[in-house]
Amino acid sequence: MNQQAAKISAGGRIVLPAQMRASLGIHEGDELLISVVNGEIHITPKALALQNALAIARKHLVGSPDLSDALIADRRAEAANE
Repeated sequence: MNQQAAKISAGGRIVLPAQMRASLGIHEGDELLISVVNGEIHITPKALALQNALAIARKHLVGSPDLSDALIADRRAEAANE
């Protein structure tokens, strides 16, 4: 693991080293998710977390009908019954 030292400054701020930001594609203004896992701080770019969540969801949708098509069909059926 690539480790670098950092210090906490006033207000609890920490500066992520430029090399780490560059390797993760993190830019000023990007949103990060911060969590504590087993006493460790984990920082994940929000965009990466979203990609990971979508990948997990896609595994469960393989072979399933398109959900937007199913929703449209349901709405049309409801409208026909009115």
